[in-house]
Amino acid sequence: MQNYTISKIPAYMRGMLDEITGANRLPVIMENIKMAVLFTALTVISMYAMRQLIIGVSRKIEFQLRSDIFAKFLRLDAMFFRFRETGDLISRSTNDLNDVRTLLGPGMMYVPNSLSRVAIFLPIMLSLNSRLMVWFVALITTVVVMILLLMPLLRVRFRKVQEASAAIQTRVWQDISGIEIIKLHTLEEVETGRFAKLNKWYIGRQMDLVRWRGFMWPFFVFIFSLAELLILLVGGRQVIAGDMTIGQLLQFNILVSYLTFPILSLGWVMSLIQQGISAMGRINEILDSPEESREEKVNIPDGTLTVTVQNLSYRYPQSEEVSLKNISMQIHKGETVGITGPVGCGKSTLAELLTGILQAEPGMIFLNGTDISQITSTKIGSRVTLVPQDPFLFTRTIAENIALGENSPAPEPILAAAEKAGLEKDLAAFSKGLDEIVGERGITLSGGQKQRVAIARALYRPASLLVLDDALSSVDSRTEAKILQAFSGEKRNRAVVIISHRITALKNADRIYVLDKGRIMESGTHADLIKLNGLYAKLAQLQQMEEEPASAGTEGEES
Repeated sequence: MQNYTISKIPAYMRGMLDEITGANRLPVIMENIKMAVLFTALTVISMYAMRQLIIGVSRKIEFQLRSDIFAKFLRLDAMFFRFRETGDLISRSTNDLNDVRTLLGPGMMYVPNSLSRVAIFLPIMLSLNSRLMVWFVALITTVVVMILLLMPLLRVRFRKVQEASAAIQTRVWQDISGIEIIKLHTLEEVETGRFAKLNKWYIGRQMDLVRWRGFMWPFFVFIFSLAELLILLVGGRQVIAGDMTIGQLLQFNILVSYLTFPILSLGWVMSLIQQGISAMGRINEILDSPEESREEKVNIPDGTLTVTVQNLSYRYPQSEEVSLKNISMQIHKGETVGITGPVGCGKSTLAELLTGILQAEPGMIFLNGTDISQITSTKIGSRVTLVPQDPFLFTRTIAENIALGENSPAPEPILAAAEKAGLEKDLAAFSKGLDEIVGERGITLSGGQKQRVAIARALYRPASLLVLDDALSSVDSRTEAKILQAFSGEKRNRAVVIISHRITALKNADRIYVLDKGRIMESGTHADLIKLNGLYAKLAQLQQMEEEPASAGTEGEES
C-alpha cells in the first residue's frame, strides 16, 4: 500500500505544475494539493504500519531463536563443549543472532518494499516517456549486475569477520577468567601483546570488508547522479520540442528520486543479506549439532540402585588413545567404593561415564539392569550425582548454590547439608551466612570452600549414587575425616564412589579399585591391597613419606 500511495503524489504535483499557468485554475490546483497531502499522510501511516509489523516479527523471531539456541546448549552432550571455545559460542548466540535479526527485520522490509516500488513505478514511468525509461533501465541494470558480482565476495569477507570477532571474544573471556594466573606470573605485557596482535588481525579483516562496502555506495551514487543528468538533458530537450510537458518531466524526475534510495539501499541490503546468511550458517552449526542419542525406553526403578560395569572401554572422540580398557565392577546400595591410581590413569573419565556425562557404548554400563545408553540424562541425573574436583558455583547465594534448581527451598535441609560438608565455621564467618553471595565461579571462596559447597549440594540431593571425583583434594585432613564420616552415615540411603589420590580418603572403603593406564590393576580392601604390596601399597608408602616431614614440622611448631 505504501508504494501505491507514494506513486500518486508525483501525479498530483504534475497536475499542479501543468495547471498553474492557466486562468482561473486555482480550484484545480487546490484539489491537487489536497490529494497530494492526503496520499502523503496515507504513505506515512502505511510506512509506520509496515515497520511495526516487520520489525516486530523480527524481534519475535530473535526471541525464539535465542531461546532455541539456549535450549540446544542444554541438550547437547559434554563432548560438544570440550572441542569448542566459549567465546565462539557466545559470539554465535549474540553477535550472529543480531545479524540474523537485522536480516529478518530491515533486510526483509527493504527487499519487498524496493521490489514492489520498482514494479509499480516502472509502468508509470514507461507511460510518461519510453525514451527516458530506456536510459534509466540501462543504468539500473549496471547496478544490478554489480550487486550480483559483489554478493559472493562480501559473503566470504563477512564470514572471516565473524570468525575474527569470535576469536576476540574467546581471548577476552580466557584472559578475564584467568586474570589471577596472569597477575601471579606477571604476564600482563605478554597478554597485551598477544591481544594487540589478534586485534590487528581482526581490524585487517574488517578493513578488507570496509574497502568492498566502501566502493559500493559511491559507485551507486555515481550511477544515479548520471541518470538524473541524462533525464534532465534528454527530458529538457523533449519539453522544449513540445514532446512532453514540464509537469510530466517533473513527475518522471520525482519517481526517479523515489526509486533512488530503494535501489541505492540494495547495496546495503545486500550486505545485510550476506552478513545474515553467514551468521545463520554459524547458528545452524549449533542447532544442527547431534544431541544425545539416548532414547528413553525403561525408567530406572525407585529405591535400591545397583550399578554394573561390564568390560567398559572408552576412547575420546578425535583421539586414538584408549582411555579405559575392559573395566568391570559392581556398586551396590550401602557401599563405599574407592578408585585411585596415578595421574592420567582414567579415573575422571570413569566418573563421567558412571554419571552419564560421557556416553558409554551400549552394553557396558547398567543401572538396575537397564543399559545407561537407553536412559535420558534427565533420568540419570535424578539418581546419580557427581562432585568434580573443580566445581562450578554460580553468582548466587551459598544456599541457592546448594539447593540448585529449587524455588524457595526450606533452609533447614540446606543447613544440614552444609554442616555435613564441614561448612558451619565458614558460614559463621560470613556476614550473611547461607545468604552470602559468591562471586563468578565462586571466586570469593577458597578452593576448599568451593569443594565443600559442591559436596553440600550433592548431600542435599536424594541421589542413589554419589560420585566424588577428587572432591576432597583442597580440604585439610580434619575436614576430610568429618566429611567422610558424614558419607558413612549416608551409606544407608545411597552408594558412594570416592575417586582420590589420597589414601586417607579411601582406606575405609568397602572395596578399592586401583587403575593404571586405563586398566584395573588391583582391587580389594585397604588391608588387602597393602598386603598385596603392589601399586596401591607403593602409593600409600609414597604418601606416608611425603606426609611425615610435614607432620614433624607441625609438631615442632606446636611445641
